[in-house]
Amino acid sequence: MKDWNALEPDKYALVGGHRFTRGRTRPIDRIVIHHNAGVNLTTEDCRDLWNNSREASAHYQVERDGTIGQLVNDGDTAWHAANADINARSIGIEHANIGGPPRWQISDETIENGARLVAALCRGYNLGRPTWGRNVFPHSAYASTSCPHQLAPGGEDHATYMARAQWWFDNWNTPNPSPKEPDMSPEDRALLIETRDLCRFIRDQLAGPGGSGGWPQGGKRTLYDLASAIAEIEGVPNTRDTL
Repeated sequence: MKDWNALEPDKYALVGGHRFTRGRTRPIDRIVIHHNAGVNLTTEDCRDLWNNSREASAHYQVERDGTIGQLVNDGDTAWHAANADINARSIGIEHANIGGPPRWQISDETIENGARLVAALCRGYNLGRPTWGRNVFPHSAYASTSCPHQLAPGGEDHATYMARAQWWFDNWNTPNPSPKEPDMSPEDRALLIETRDLCRFIRDQLAGPGGSGGWPQGGKRTLYDLASAIAEIEGVPNTRDTL
């Protein structure tokens, strides 16, 4: 995580608009935990899988080395819980597996950084101390699934995961996880997150998803390039070189 206080992930690989609902109809009041049920998936792997094969998404992916990627902005509604009401009020976190069935092992780095992300989200959205069944839930609470497997009660990593989430919440400034904004108030943090999401939205509209340089629907062109192309087709003089 580049900045735990500002909830700034290590990288972005945002899914297309056909795999999430823009905005929210309810305030965030919980975190839903998932595992990939796939081996060594990256953030980009999840994005491509959801974009091309599955009508699903989540807000974050915690990779095997602890890298945290964002797939859906916090202010938007990801399709992760198989429950529209829960989707509207939750943040979904996916965790990479380093082994397949039946064990579905998860690395220590993924557990540590996933737990720290839970603590950061609980602080950032004033959810209170991470507590299973109160503000942190498994995917299986809302759908017929074993997800998140080892991170669920009875799984070999559940107790460690929640203990680390609570430790980070209780010891946020010991050591200080981000010296940039050590004394940021919840109100300022919420404003920073809202501003960040708005800037990303504007960037995406101008330069394509994740600032990728263009929209697939427009032949990987930016809105400016598309407008210029339309103007040329309609016989409007091209002003590209005079702007």
